[in-house]
Amino acid sequence: MRVPVRDLLLTAGVFGTSAAVVWLVLAGSPAAPAPAASGAGLDSAGIAAALNDAMANVVERALPGVVSVHTERQQLVPETVLSGSLGPQVKMRTVRQPGVGSGVLVSREGLVLTNWHVVAGEEVLIRVTLHGNEEPRRATLVDRDESVDIALLAIEPRMPGETFPWMEFGDSDMMRPGHFVFALGNPLNLAETVTQGIISNRSRRVSDTLDSYLQTDCTINPGNSGGPLVNLKGELIGINTRLVIGPSENPSGQAYGLAIPSNEVQDAYERLVHKGRPRGYLGVTVDDWPVASYQWGRQPECAVVVGVDRGSPAAAAGLRKNDLIQSMDGELVRSSAEFFRRLRKRPVGESLVLGLKRGAEALEVRATVVDLKTIFEAEEVPKSVEVAGMTVRGLRRAERARLALPERGGVLIEQVGESSPLQGKVAAGEVILRVADGTAEALDTGVQEVAALVARLEECLDGGGYVDVLRAQGLVERVTLAGE
Repeated sequence: MRVPVRDLLLTAGVFGTSAAVVWLVLAGSPAAPAPAASGAGLDSAGIAAALNDAMANVVERALPGVVSVHTERQQLVPETVLSGSLGPQVKMRTVRQPGVGSGVLVSREGLVLTNWHVVAGEEVLIRVTLHGNEEPRRATLVDRDESVDIALLAIEPRMPGETFPWMEFGDSDMMRPGHFVFALGNPLNLAETVTQGIISNRSRRVSDTLDSYLQTDCTINPGNSGGPLVNLKGELIGINTRLVIGPSENPSGQAYGLAIPSNEVQDAYERLVHKGRPRGYLGVTVDDWPVASYQWGRQPECAVVVGVDRGSPAAAAGLRKNDLIQSMDGELVRSSAEFFRRLRKRPVGESLVLGLKRGAEALEVRATVVDLKTIFEAEEVPKSVEVAGMTVRGLRRAERARLALPERGGVLIEQVGESSPLQGKVAAGEVILRVADGTAEALDTGVQEVAALVARLEECLDGGGYVDVLRAQGLVERVTLAGE
């Protein structure tokens, strides 16, 4: 589903002069000289019209590969009932909870990629709606990779050999801040909604347990999760996964979207299709050389180690923070993206030799790639504690990876009791990010561990304050604690 070369060339030529065109259109000054459109021979109005057509062509060719995802799952909700002389009583009842999301077709056989959190749960009924067809189709869950927050669905065919339009993968490593992108999906149950923006940041924090994310200023709302982020070639370069809004009385203008890069998505897809192929793990976080260090000179070609997991193969090999990885098995490593592109291709059990520079010393270390799943499964589940009628615990690494949370901070809510003062305000599966008493000094008091949460929450329940809660699809909401 690639866009014709003619449209790509036209788009490139148009964007080369778009800044001047926008100025002319806004200024409306006939005296201002029109910019020369390289080889196009168009005036400002013609360039603007060509820009409109070229971008619309990209969207028109991409939309058939986008699906709306509708789910139904069972959920317990509190209900107040009158019970004779006992007065109002809160009881739990089971309801069918509808949900919406988005997905993208990635094969002619009807395989769909979406976020795992869109379809997660027991006995979830999944339906998808295709482009140009309002009648929902049944879909089944093929498999999922919770560490990447990716799920693979299969549309049930209506006839033997039925085929579907699909979207090709692009190379997310080639995306740079400022590149134009489109977000397509089903926000707020408004199917085939298209928004346009740029790549705001590549989120350089990259590791093999906590993936990097593409940050975009495309307008994204609940329901966009699982939908594609598309480049100007009409290729899939990311899966929109989270909308992040800062806790504020007026969150307008604060939202930005995070998308799982297509290279990570494609790797997960291939592992899910080819059953049994594990995801490799070294336990190292790398970045590119800091921009401030080379703004007056050439950027060093290497990957900088910024973190090493305890007990990981990287730690066993002797890797240290601030080591410069310059080669892998004798081949040059020029960036963090190149390092992980090569690491993704290494099978579990294979050893590799990394050429390092540590200060003035050059050395080589040998590390063995292991199965990430075994690392996550071997990790102990943090101990649960009771506080304010709730059961809470710390987060596992797989959960942090799925939620794009840092190495510390945040407490997972496992259960909210009927008598809890936060009943109806928070729910199981949500994460408390911050507890504060409302004073200016406490605004940045994050939850670093469960013990800190328990002590802080009990204080605020007595004296008043608030908690910041990470809800579904990345929304951060502030819940007020009234106090006694």
